Amino acid sequence: MTTQEVHQPPATVSAYQQDRQAGDRGSRLTRWTRLRDRALPWTLVAGPRLQAAFMAGMLALIGLCVGDAVAGFFPFGASTRSVNDLGNQYIPFYAYYWDVLHGHARGDLFVNWASGFGSSYLPDVFYYLASPFSFLIALFPRDQIDLAVYVLTVAKIATAAAVMALYLRCLSVRGRLRSGWAAVFGAAYGLCGWAVTDAAYNPMWLDGLIAFPLLCLAAEWALARRHPVLGTLCVAFTWACNFYTAYFAMIGAAVVLLIRLVSEHRPLRDRLRISGRALLCGGLGVGLAAPIVLVVFSAARDTWPVASRTFISVDAAPLLGRLLAGSYAFSSPALFVGTFALFAALTLPFNPAVPPRVRVAWTVAITLVLGSMLWEPTVHLWYAFTNPNGSYYRQAFVLCGLLVIAGWKSFAYGVPRPYALVCAAVLLGAAVWVASRWQDATPHMIQWTVVTAAVGAVLYRTLTLMRGRGPAMHHGVAVALLALLATVQTVEAAANVALVDARRADFLHNYATRGPWPESLRAVVVSADRWPAYRTDPGEPRITANDPQFLGGEGAEYYSSMTSTALIDTLAHLGFGWTSRGRAPKSVDNPVTDTVFAIGARAHSRQVTHPMGPRRAAERRTEVTLTVRTTAPLVTVRPPSRRSPRYGHSPFRNQELLLGAQVYDLPATTYLRKDGTPLPGNPDGSLQTIPDPVRTPSYPYILRATCRPGDEVYLHAPEFSGAATLAGRDPVSFTGVAGQSRASIQKLGTVPGSGRLKVKLRPYLVSRVPAQALACLDPARLAEAVRHLRATGATRVDVSGHTLKATLPPAATGATRVDVSGHTLKATLPPAATGTAVVAVPAITGWTCSLGPGPRSRPGQYLGLLAIPLNGRETSLTCSFTPPGLGVGLLISGAALLTGGVLYVGRRALRRRRTRLRPTPAT
Repeated sequence: MTTQEVHQPPATVSAYQQDRQAGDRGSRLTRWTRLRDRALPWTLVAGPRLQAAFMAGMLALIGLCVGDAVAGFFPFGASTRSVNDLGNQYIPFYAYYWDVLHGHARGDLFVNWASGFGSSYLPDVFYYLASPFSFLIALFPRDQIDLAVYVLTVAKIATAAAVMALYLRCLSVRGRLRSGWAAVFGAAYGLCGWAVTDAAYNPMWLDGLIAFPLLCLAAEWALARRHPVLGTLCVAFTWACNFYTAYFAMIGAAVVLLIRLVSEHRPLRDRLRISGRALLCGGLGVGLAAPIVLVVFSAARDTWPVASRTFISVDAAPLLGRLLAGSYAFSSPALFVGTFALFAALTLPFNPAVPPRVRVAWTVAITLVLGSMLWEPTVHLWYAFTNPNGSYYRQAFVLCGLLVIAGWKSFAYGVPRPYALVCAAVLLGAAVWVASRWQDATPHMIQWTVVTAAVGAVLYRTLTLMRGRGPAMHHGVAVALLALLATVQTVEAAANVALVDARRADFLHNYATRGPWPESLRAVVVSADRWPAYRTDPGEPRITANDPQFLGGEGAEYYSSMTSTALIDTLAHLGFGWTSRGRAPKSVDNPVTDTVFAIGARAHSRQVTHPMGPRRAAERRTEVTLTVRTTAPLVTVRPPSRRSPRYGHSPFRNQELLLGAQVYDLPATTYLRKDGTPLPGNPDGSLQTIPDPVRTPSYPYILRATCRPGDEVYLHAPEFSGAATLAGRDPVSFTGVAGQSRASIQKLGTVPGSGRLKVKLRPYLVSRVPAQALACLDPARLAEAVRHLRATGATRVDVSGHTLKATLPPAATGATRVDVSGHTLKATLPPAATGTAVVAVPAITGWTCSLGPGPRSRPGQYLGLLAIPLNGRETSLTCSFTPPGLGVGLLISGAALLTGGVLYVGRRALRRRRTRLRPTPAT
């Protein structure tokens, strides 16, 4: 039987029936294919493109983990990764987010009762934790949050590499090794210098690393008139994950789209249509993410303002130095993409295989983007005319992505000719030579670049020698050499990670987020926590600036870009300190502020030296103790007053104003030199202190005053940096630096029996001590004030879940019952209560309150705290919190969803109509 006979149909089936059956099968197959493509772009999740994405993600994962392991950093070694914002901000955020996900948090998604004496939590969630990768932390134990954050970081970097490879693979290119090349370039992008240097300790920034190729993919669909719904969802997803970096990524994707429109031969009408589709897709996507954007924007509008940093453009040598492996600097963009990807990008302007318009468009665009990062007016455009609280080069990942895409464009047409390779080698050599003059350049940086370039040259020469050995041999060698190239690039990237890890650890401050001290402090705080009967403060010194989220308890500490002006202004008037230019308030160990903020338990940490024997050095450990004191209830009632009280200049008098009783004596203070001679102060009564040229253990400044014996002595010196000591007592450290940090009021000791005070100062920097810096607290008067507040406050507190119930005596003038449930606070008042109900919560925007069944309205403020006037009739008070911007954002999101749905249905209907009206071809 011949082959033709095998494929012949049975004789009983006519030719017409054969055609009919074939047509039915083809029709069914076509309908299924259309349905499949409409439901899901199948080529994105299967086939060579998925293979390229998987290989890129694995290369990035291996390079990052191997680099951390070589450097000996956690979790592969003893060195901590908890540097700067990673340990100070993100690990506590994720720890509290773990509590929220597991139902153990003190609050809900609307209110964080742990930080800032009650802060809006949803802006922090949307700004820092909105990425779906954040849910990974729920899979780990709480005491392994740092490990969970590392896994999250690795997952984001690997995903960014995979998405970039997916985007590159979706472009129209030639060659049999497209997936391999895409994987190599995708891994180069995922392990770029910006990702492993800057974003590794700011995990939310890594969402921008993913967003850039994802938005480029959406722009590619707009060019091809495909997947409009999926493109819109990609925009919404990136803006929902982190709109801060998504804004950078959208600018970069717009540049890529503009390059495509300029470099390709298209009619003007098509270009306008494509631009319109892209704008519509972007607008609808941002509209869908409006609740997140507006909630964060509304919170940012009320945040404590920080002084803008002066922008200083980076010079040529450090700029080019950041292209090399192992480079590290805070004030310049991290542009490392690997020697191969950089070399490939440098070949693009000289590669004759690439169309001239493409070469010119990409070269000009990359040059302009680089220039926009170095020119102050365009830098402000990158940041939407806001001032970043840190580096001005957070958008560098966009330039890294453009370099990677440019390199892919050049090699997508085949390995460039020798002319292009020589020109690129000259440019690379010039860049290395200029960078070598940078003072921060190290031999390792130059070494890795030279070695990688030499290996690349050997691989290229090997490939050229195999061209005449036949297609099969040439293809096999090309595959092997590509695998070797991927290995070399991964090794170089791992070396870059290891070098950057070491240099970053030397440059940035680290935080002890694991070890005996955090474990013992958390155990003490959790055991004493009785919220909302009273607050428990982890105290100073602190482990992180967000200790209440990290360790438990409720306090003033709250380090976030969303720290409100209402909180910081109130705390500053009461003598609280802060760091990070006001964005991170500190705790104050003061019985008056503890009373008014209902802090009933406070932890104390101090270092002690334990002898280890005659042959072993003494060991320093941190000892944790707990102080429990009686405080006022969370809700109190203040008597009627004709005018609202206002804060003054003295934090001690401000504390008394909030307490409702006078408990401090402010003695007259005289200034002396260390030899006892009088020292005149400034006209405003303050004292200017200048450190000795050579630091000595002496105290060059003396403050003299007289107080009642037995009183507690406190010093208020917010801008003083140095040590202060009450004669015969241990020195107390002050860390104030004007414009950067503020020192808290601190206790120096107890007034001696003579009543004469001698406070000695040793400045470390040029500092200032304000007038009336000393105050003496009478414990007896404070105890009487506390008894009065408790007599008119809650006498019984029951805690069940998120609900608090407190009962007061019948004759009380304060709250008789308080309920705190999620983001709602309820208080039951005695009949005929008058005056003002004051809640020990900062008066941030978003609270609404009502008396009894009455209408809700925005509460007032009493010295910065929530205040609700009482009418003498209603006996219940209800306050609830809704994040500002959420309602408007939901309306905009709903409108965007409705508009998108109408457009999609109309587009489908128009397409069907055109299909019906299309003339049937003649048979």
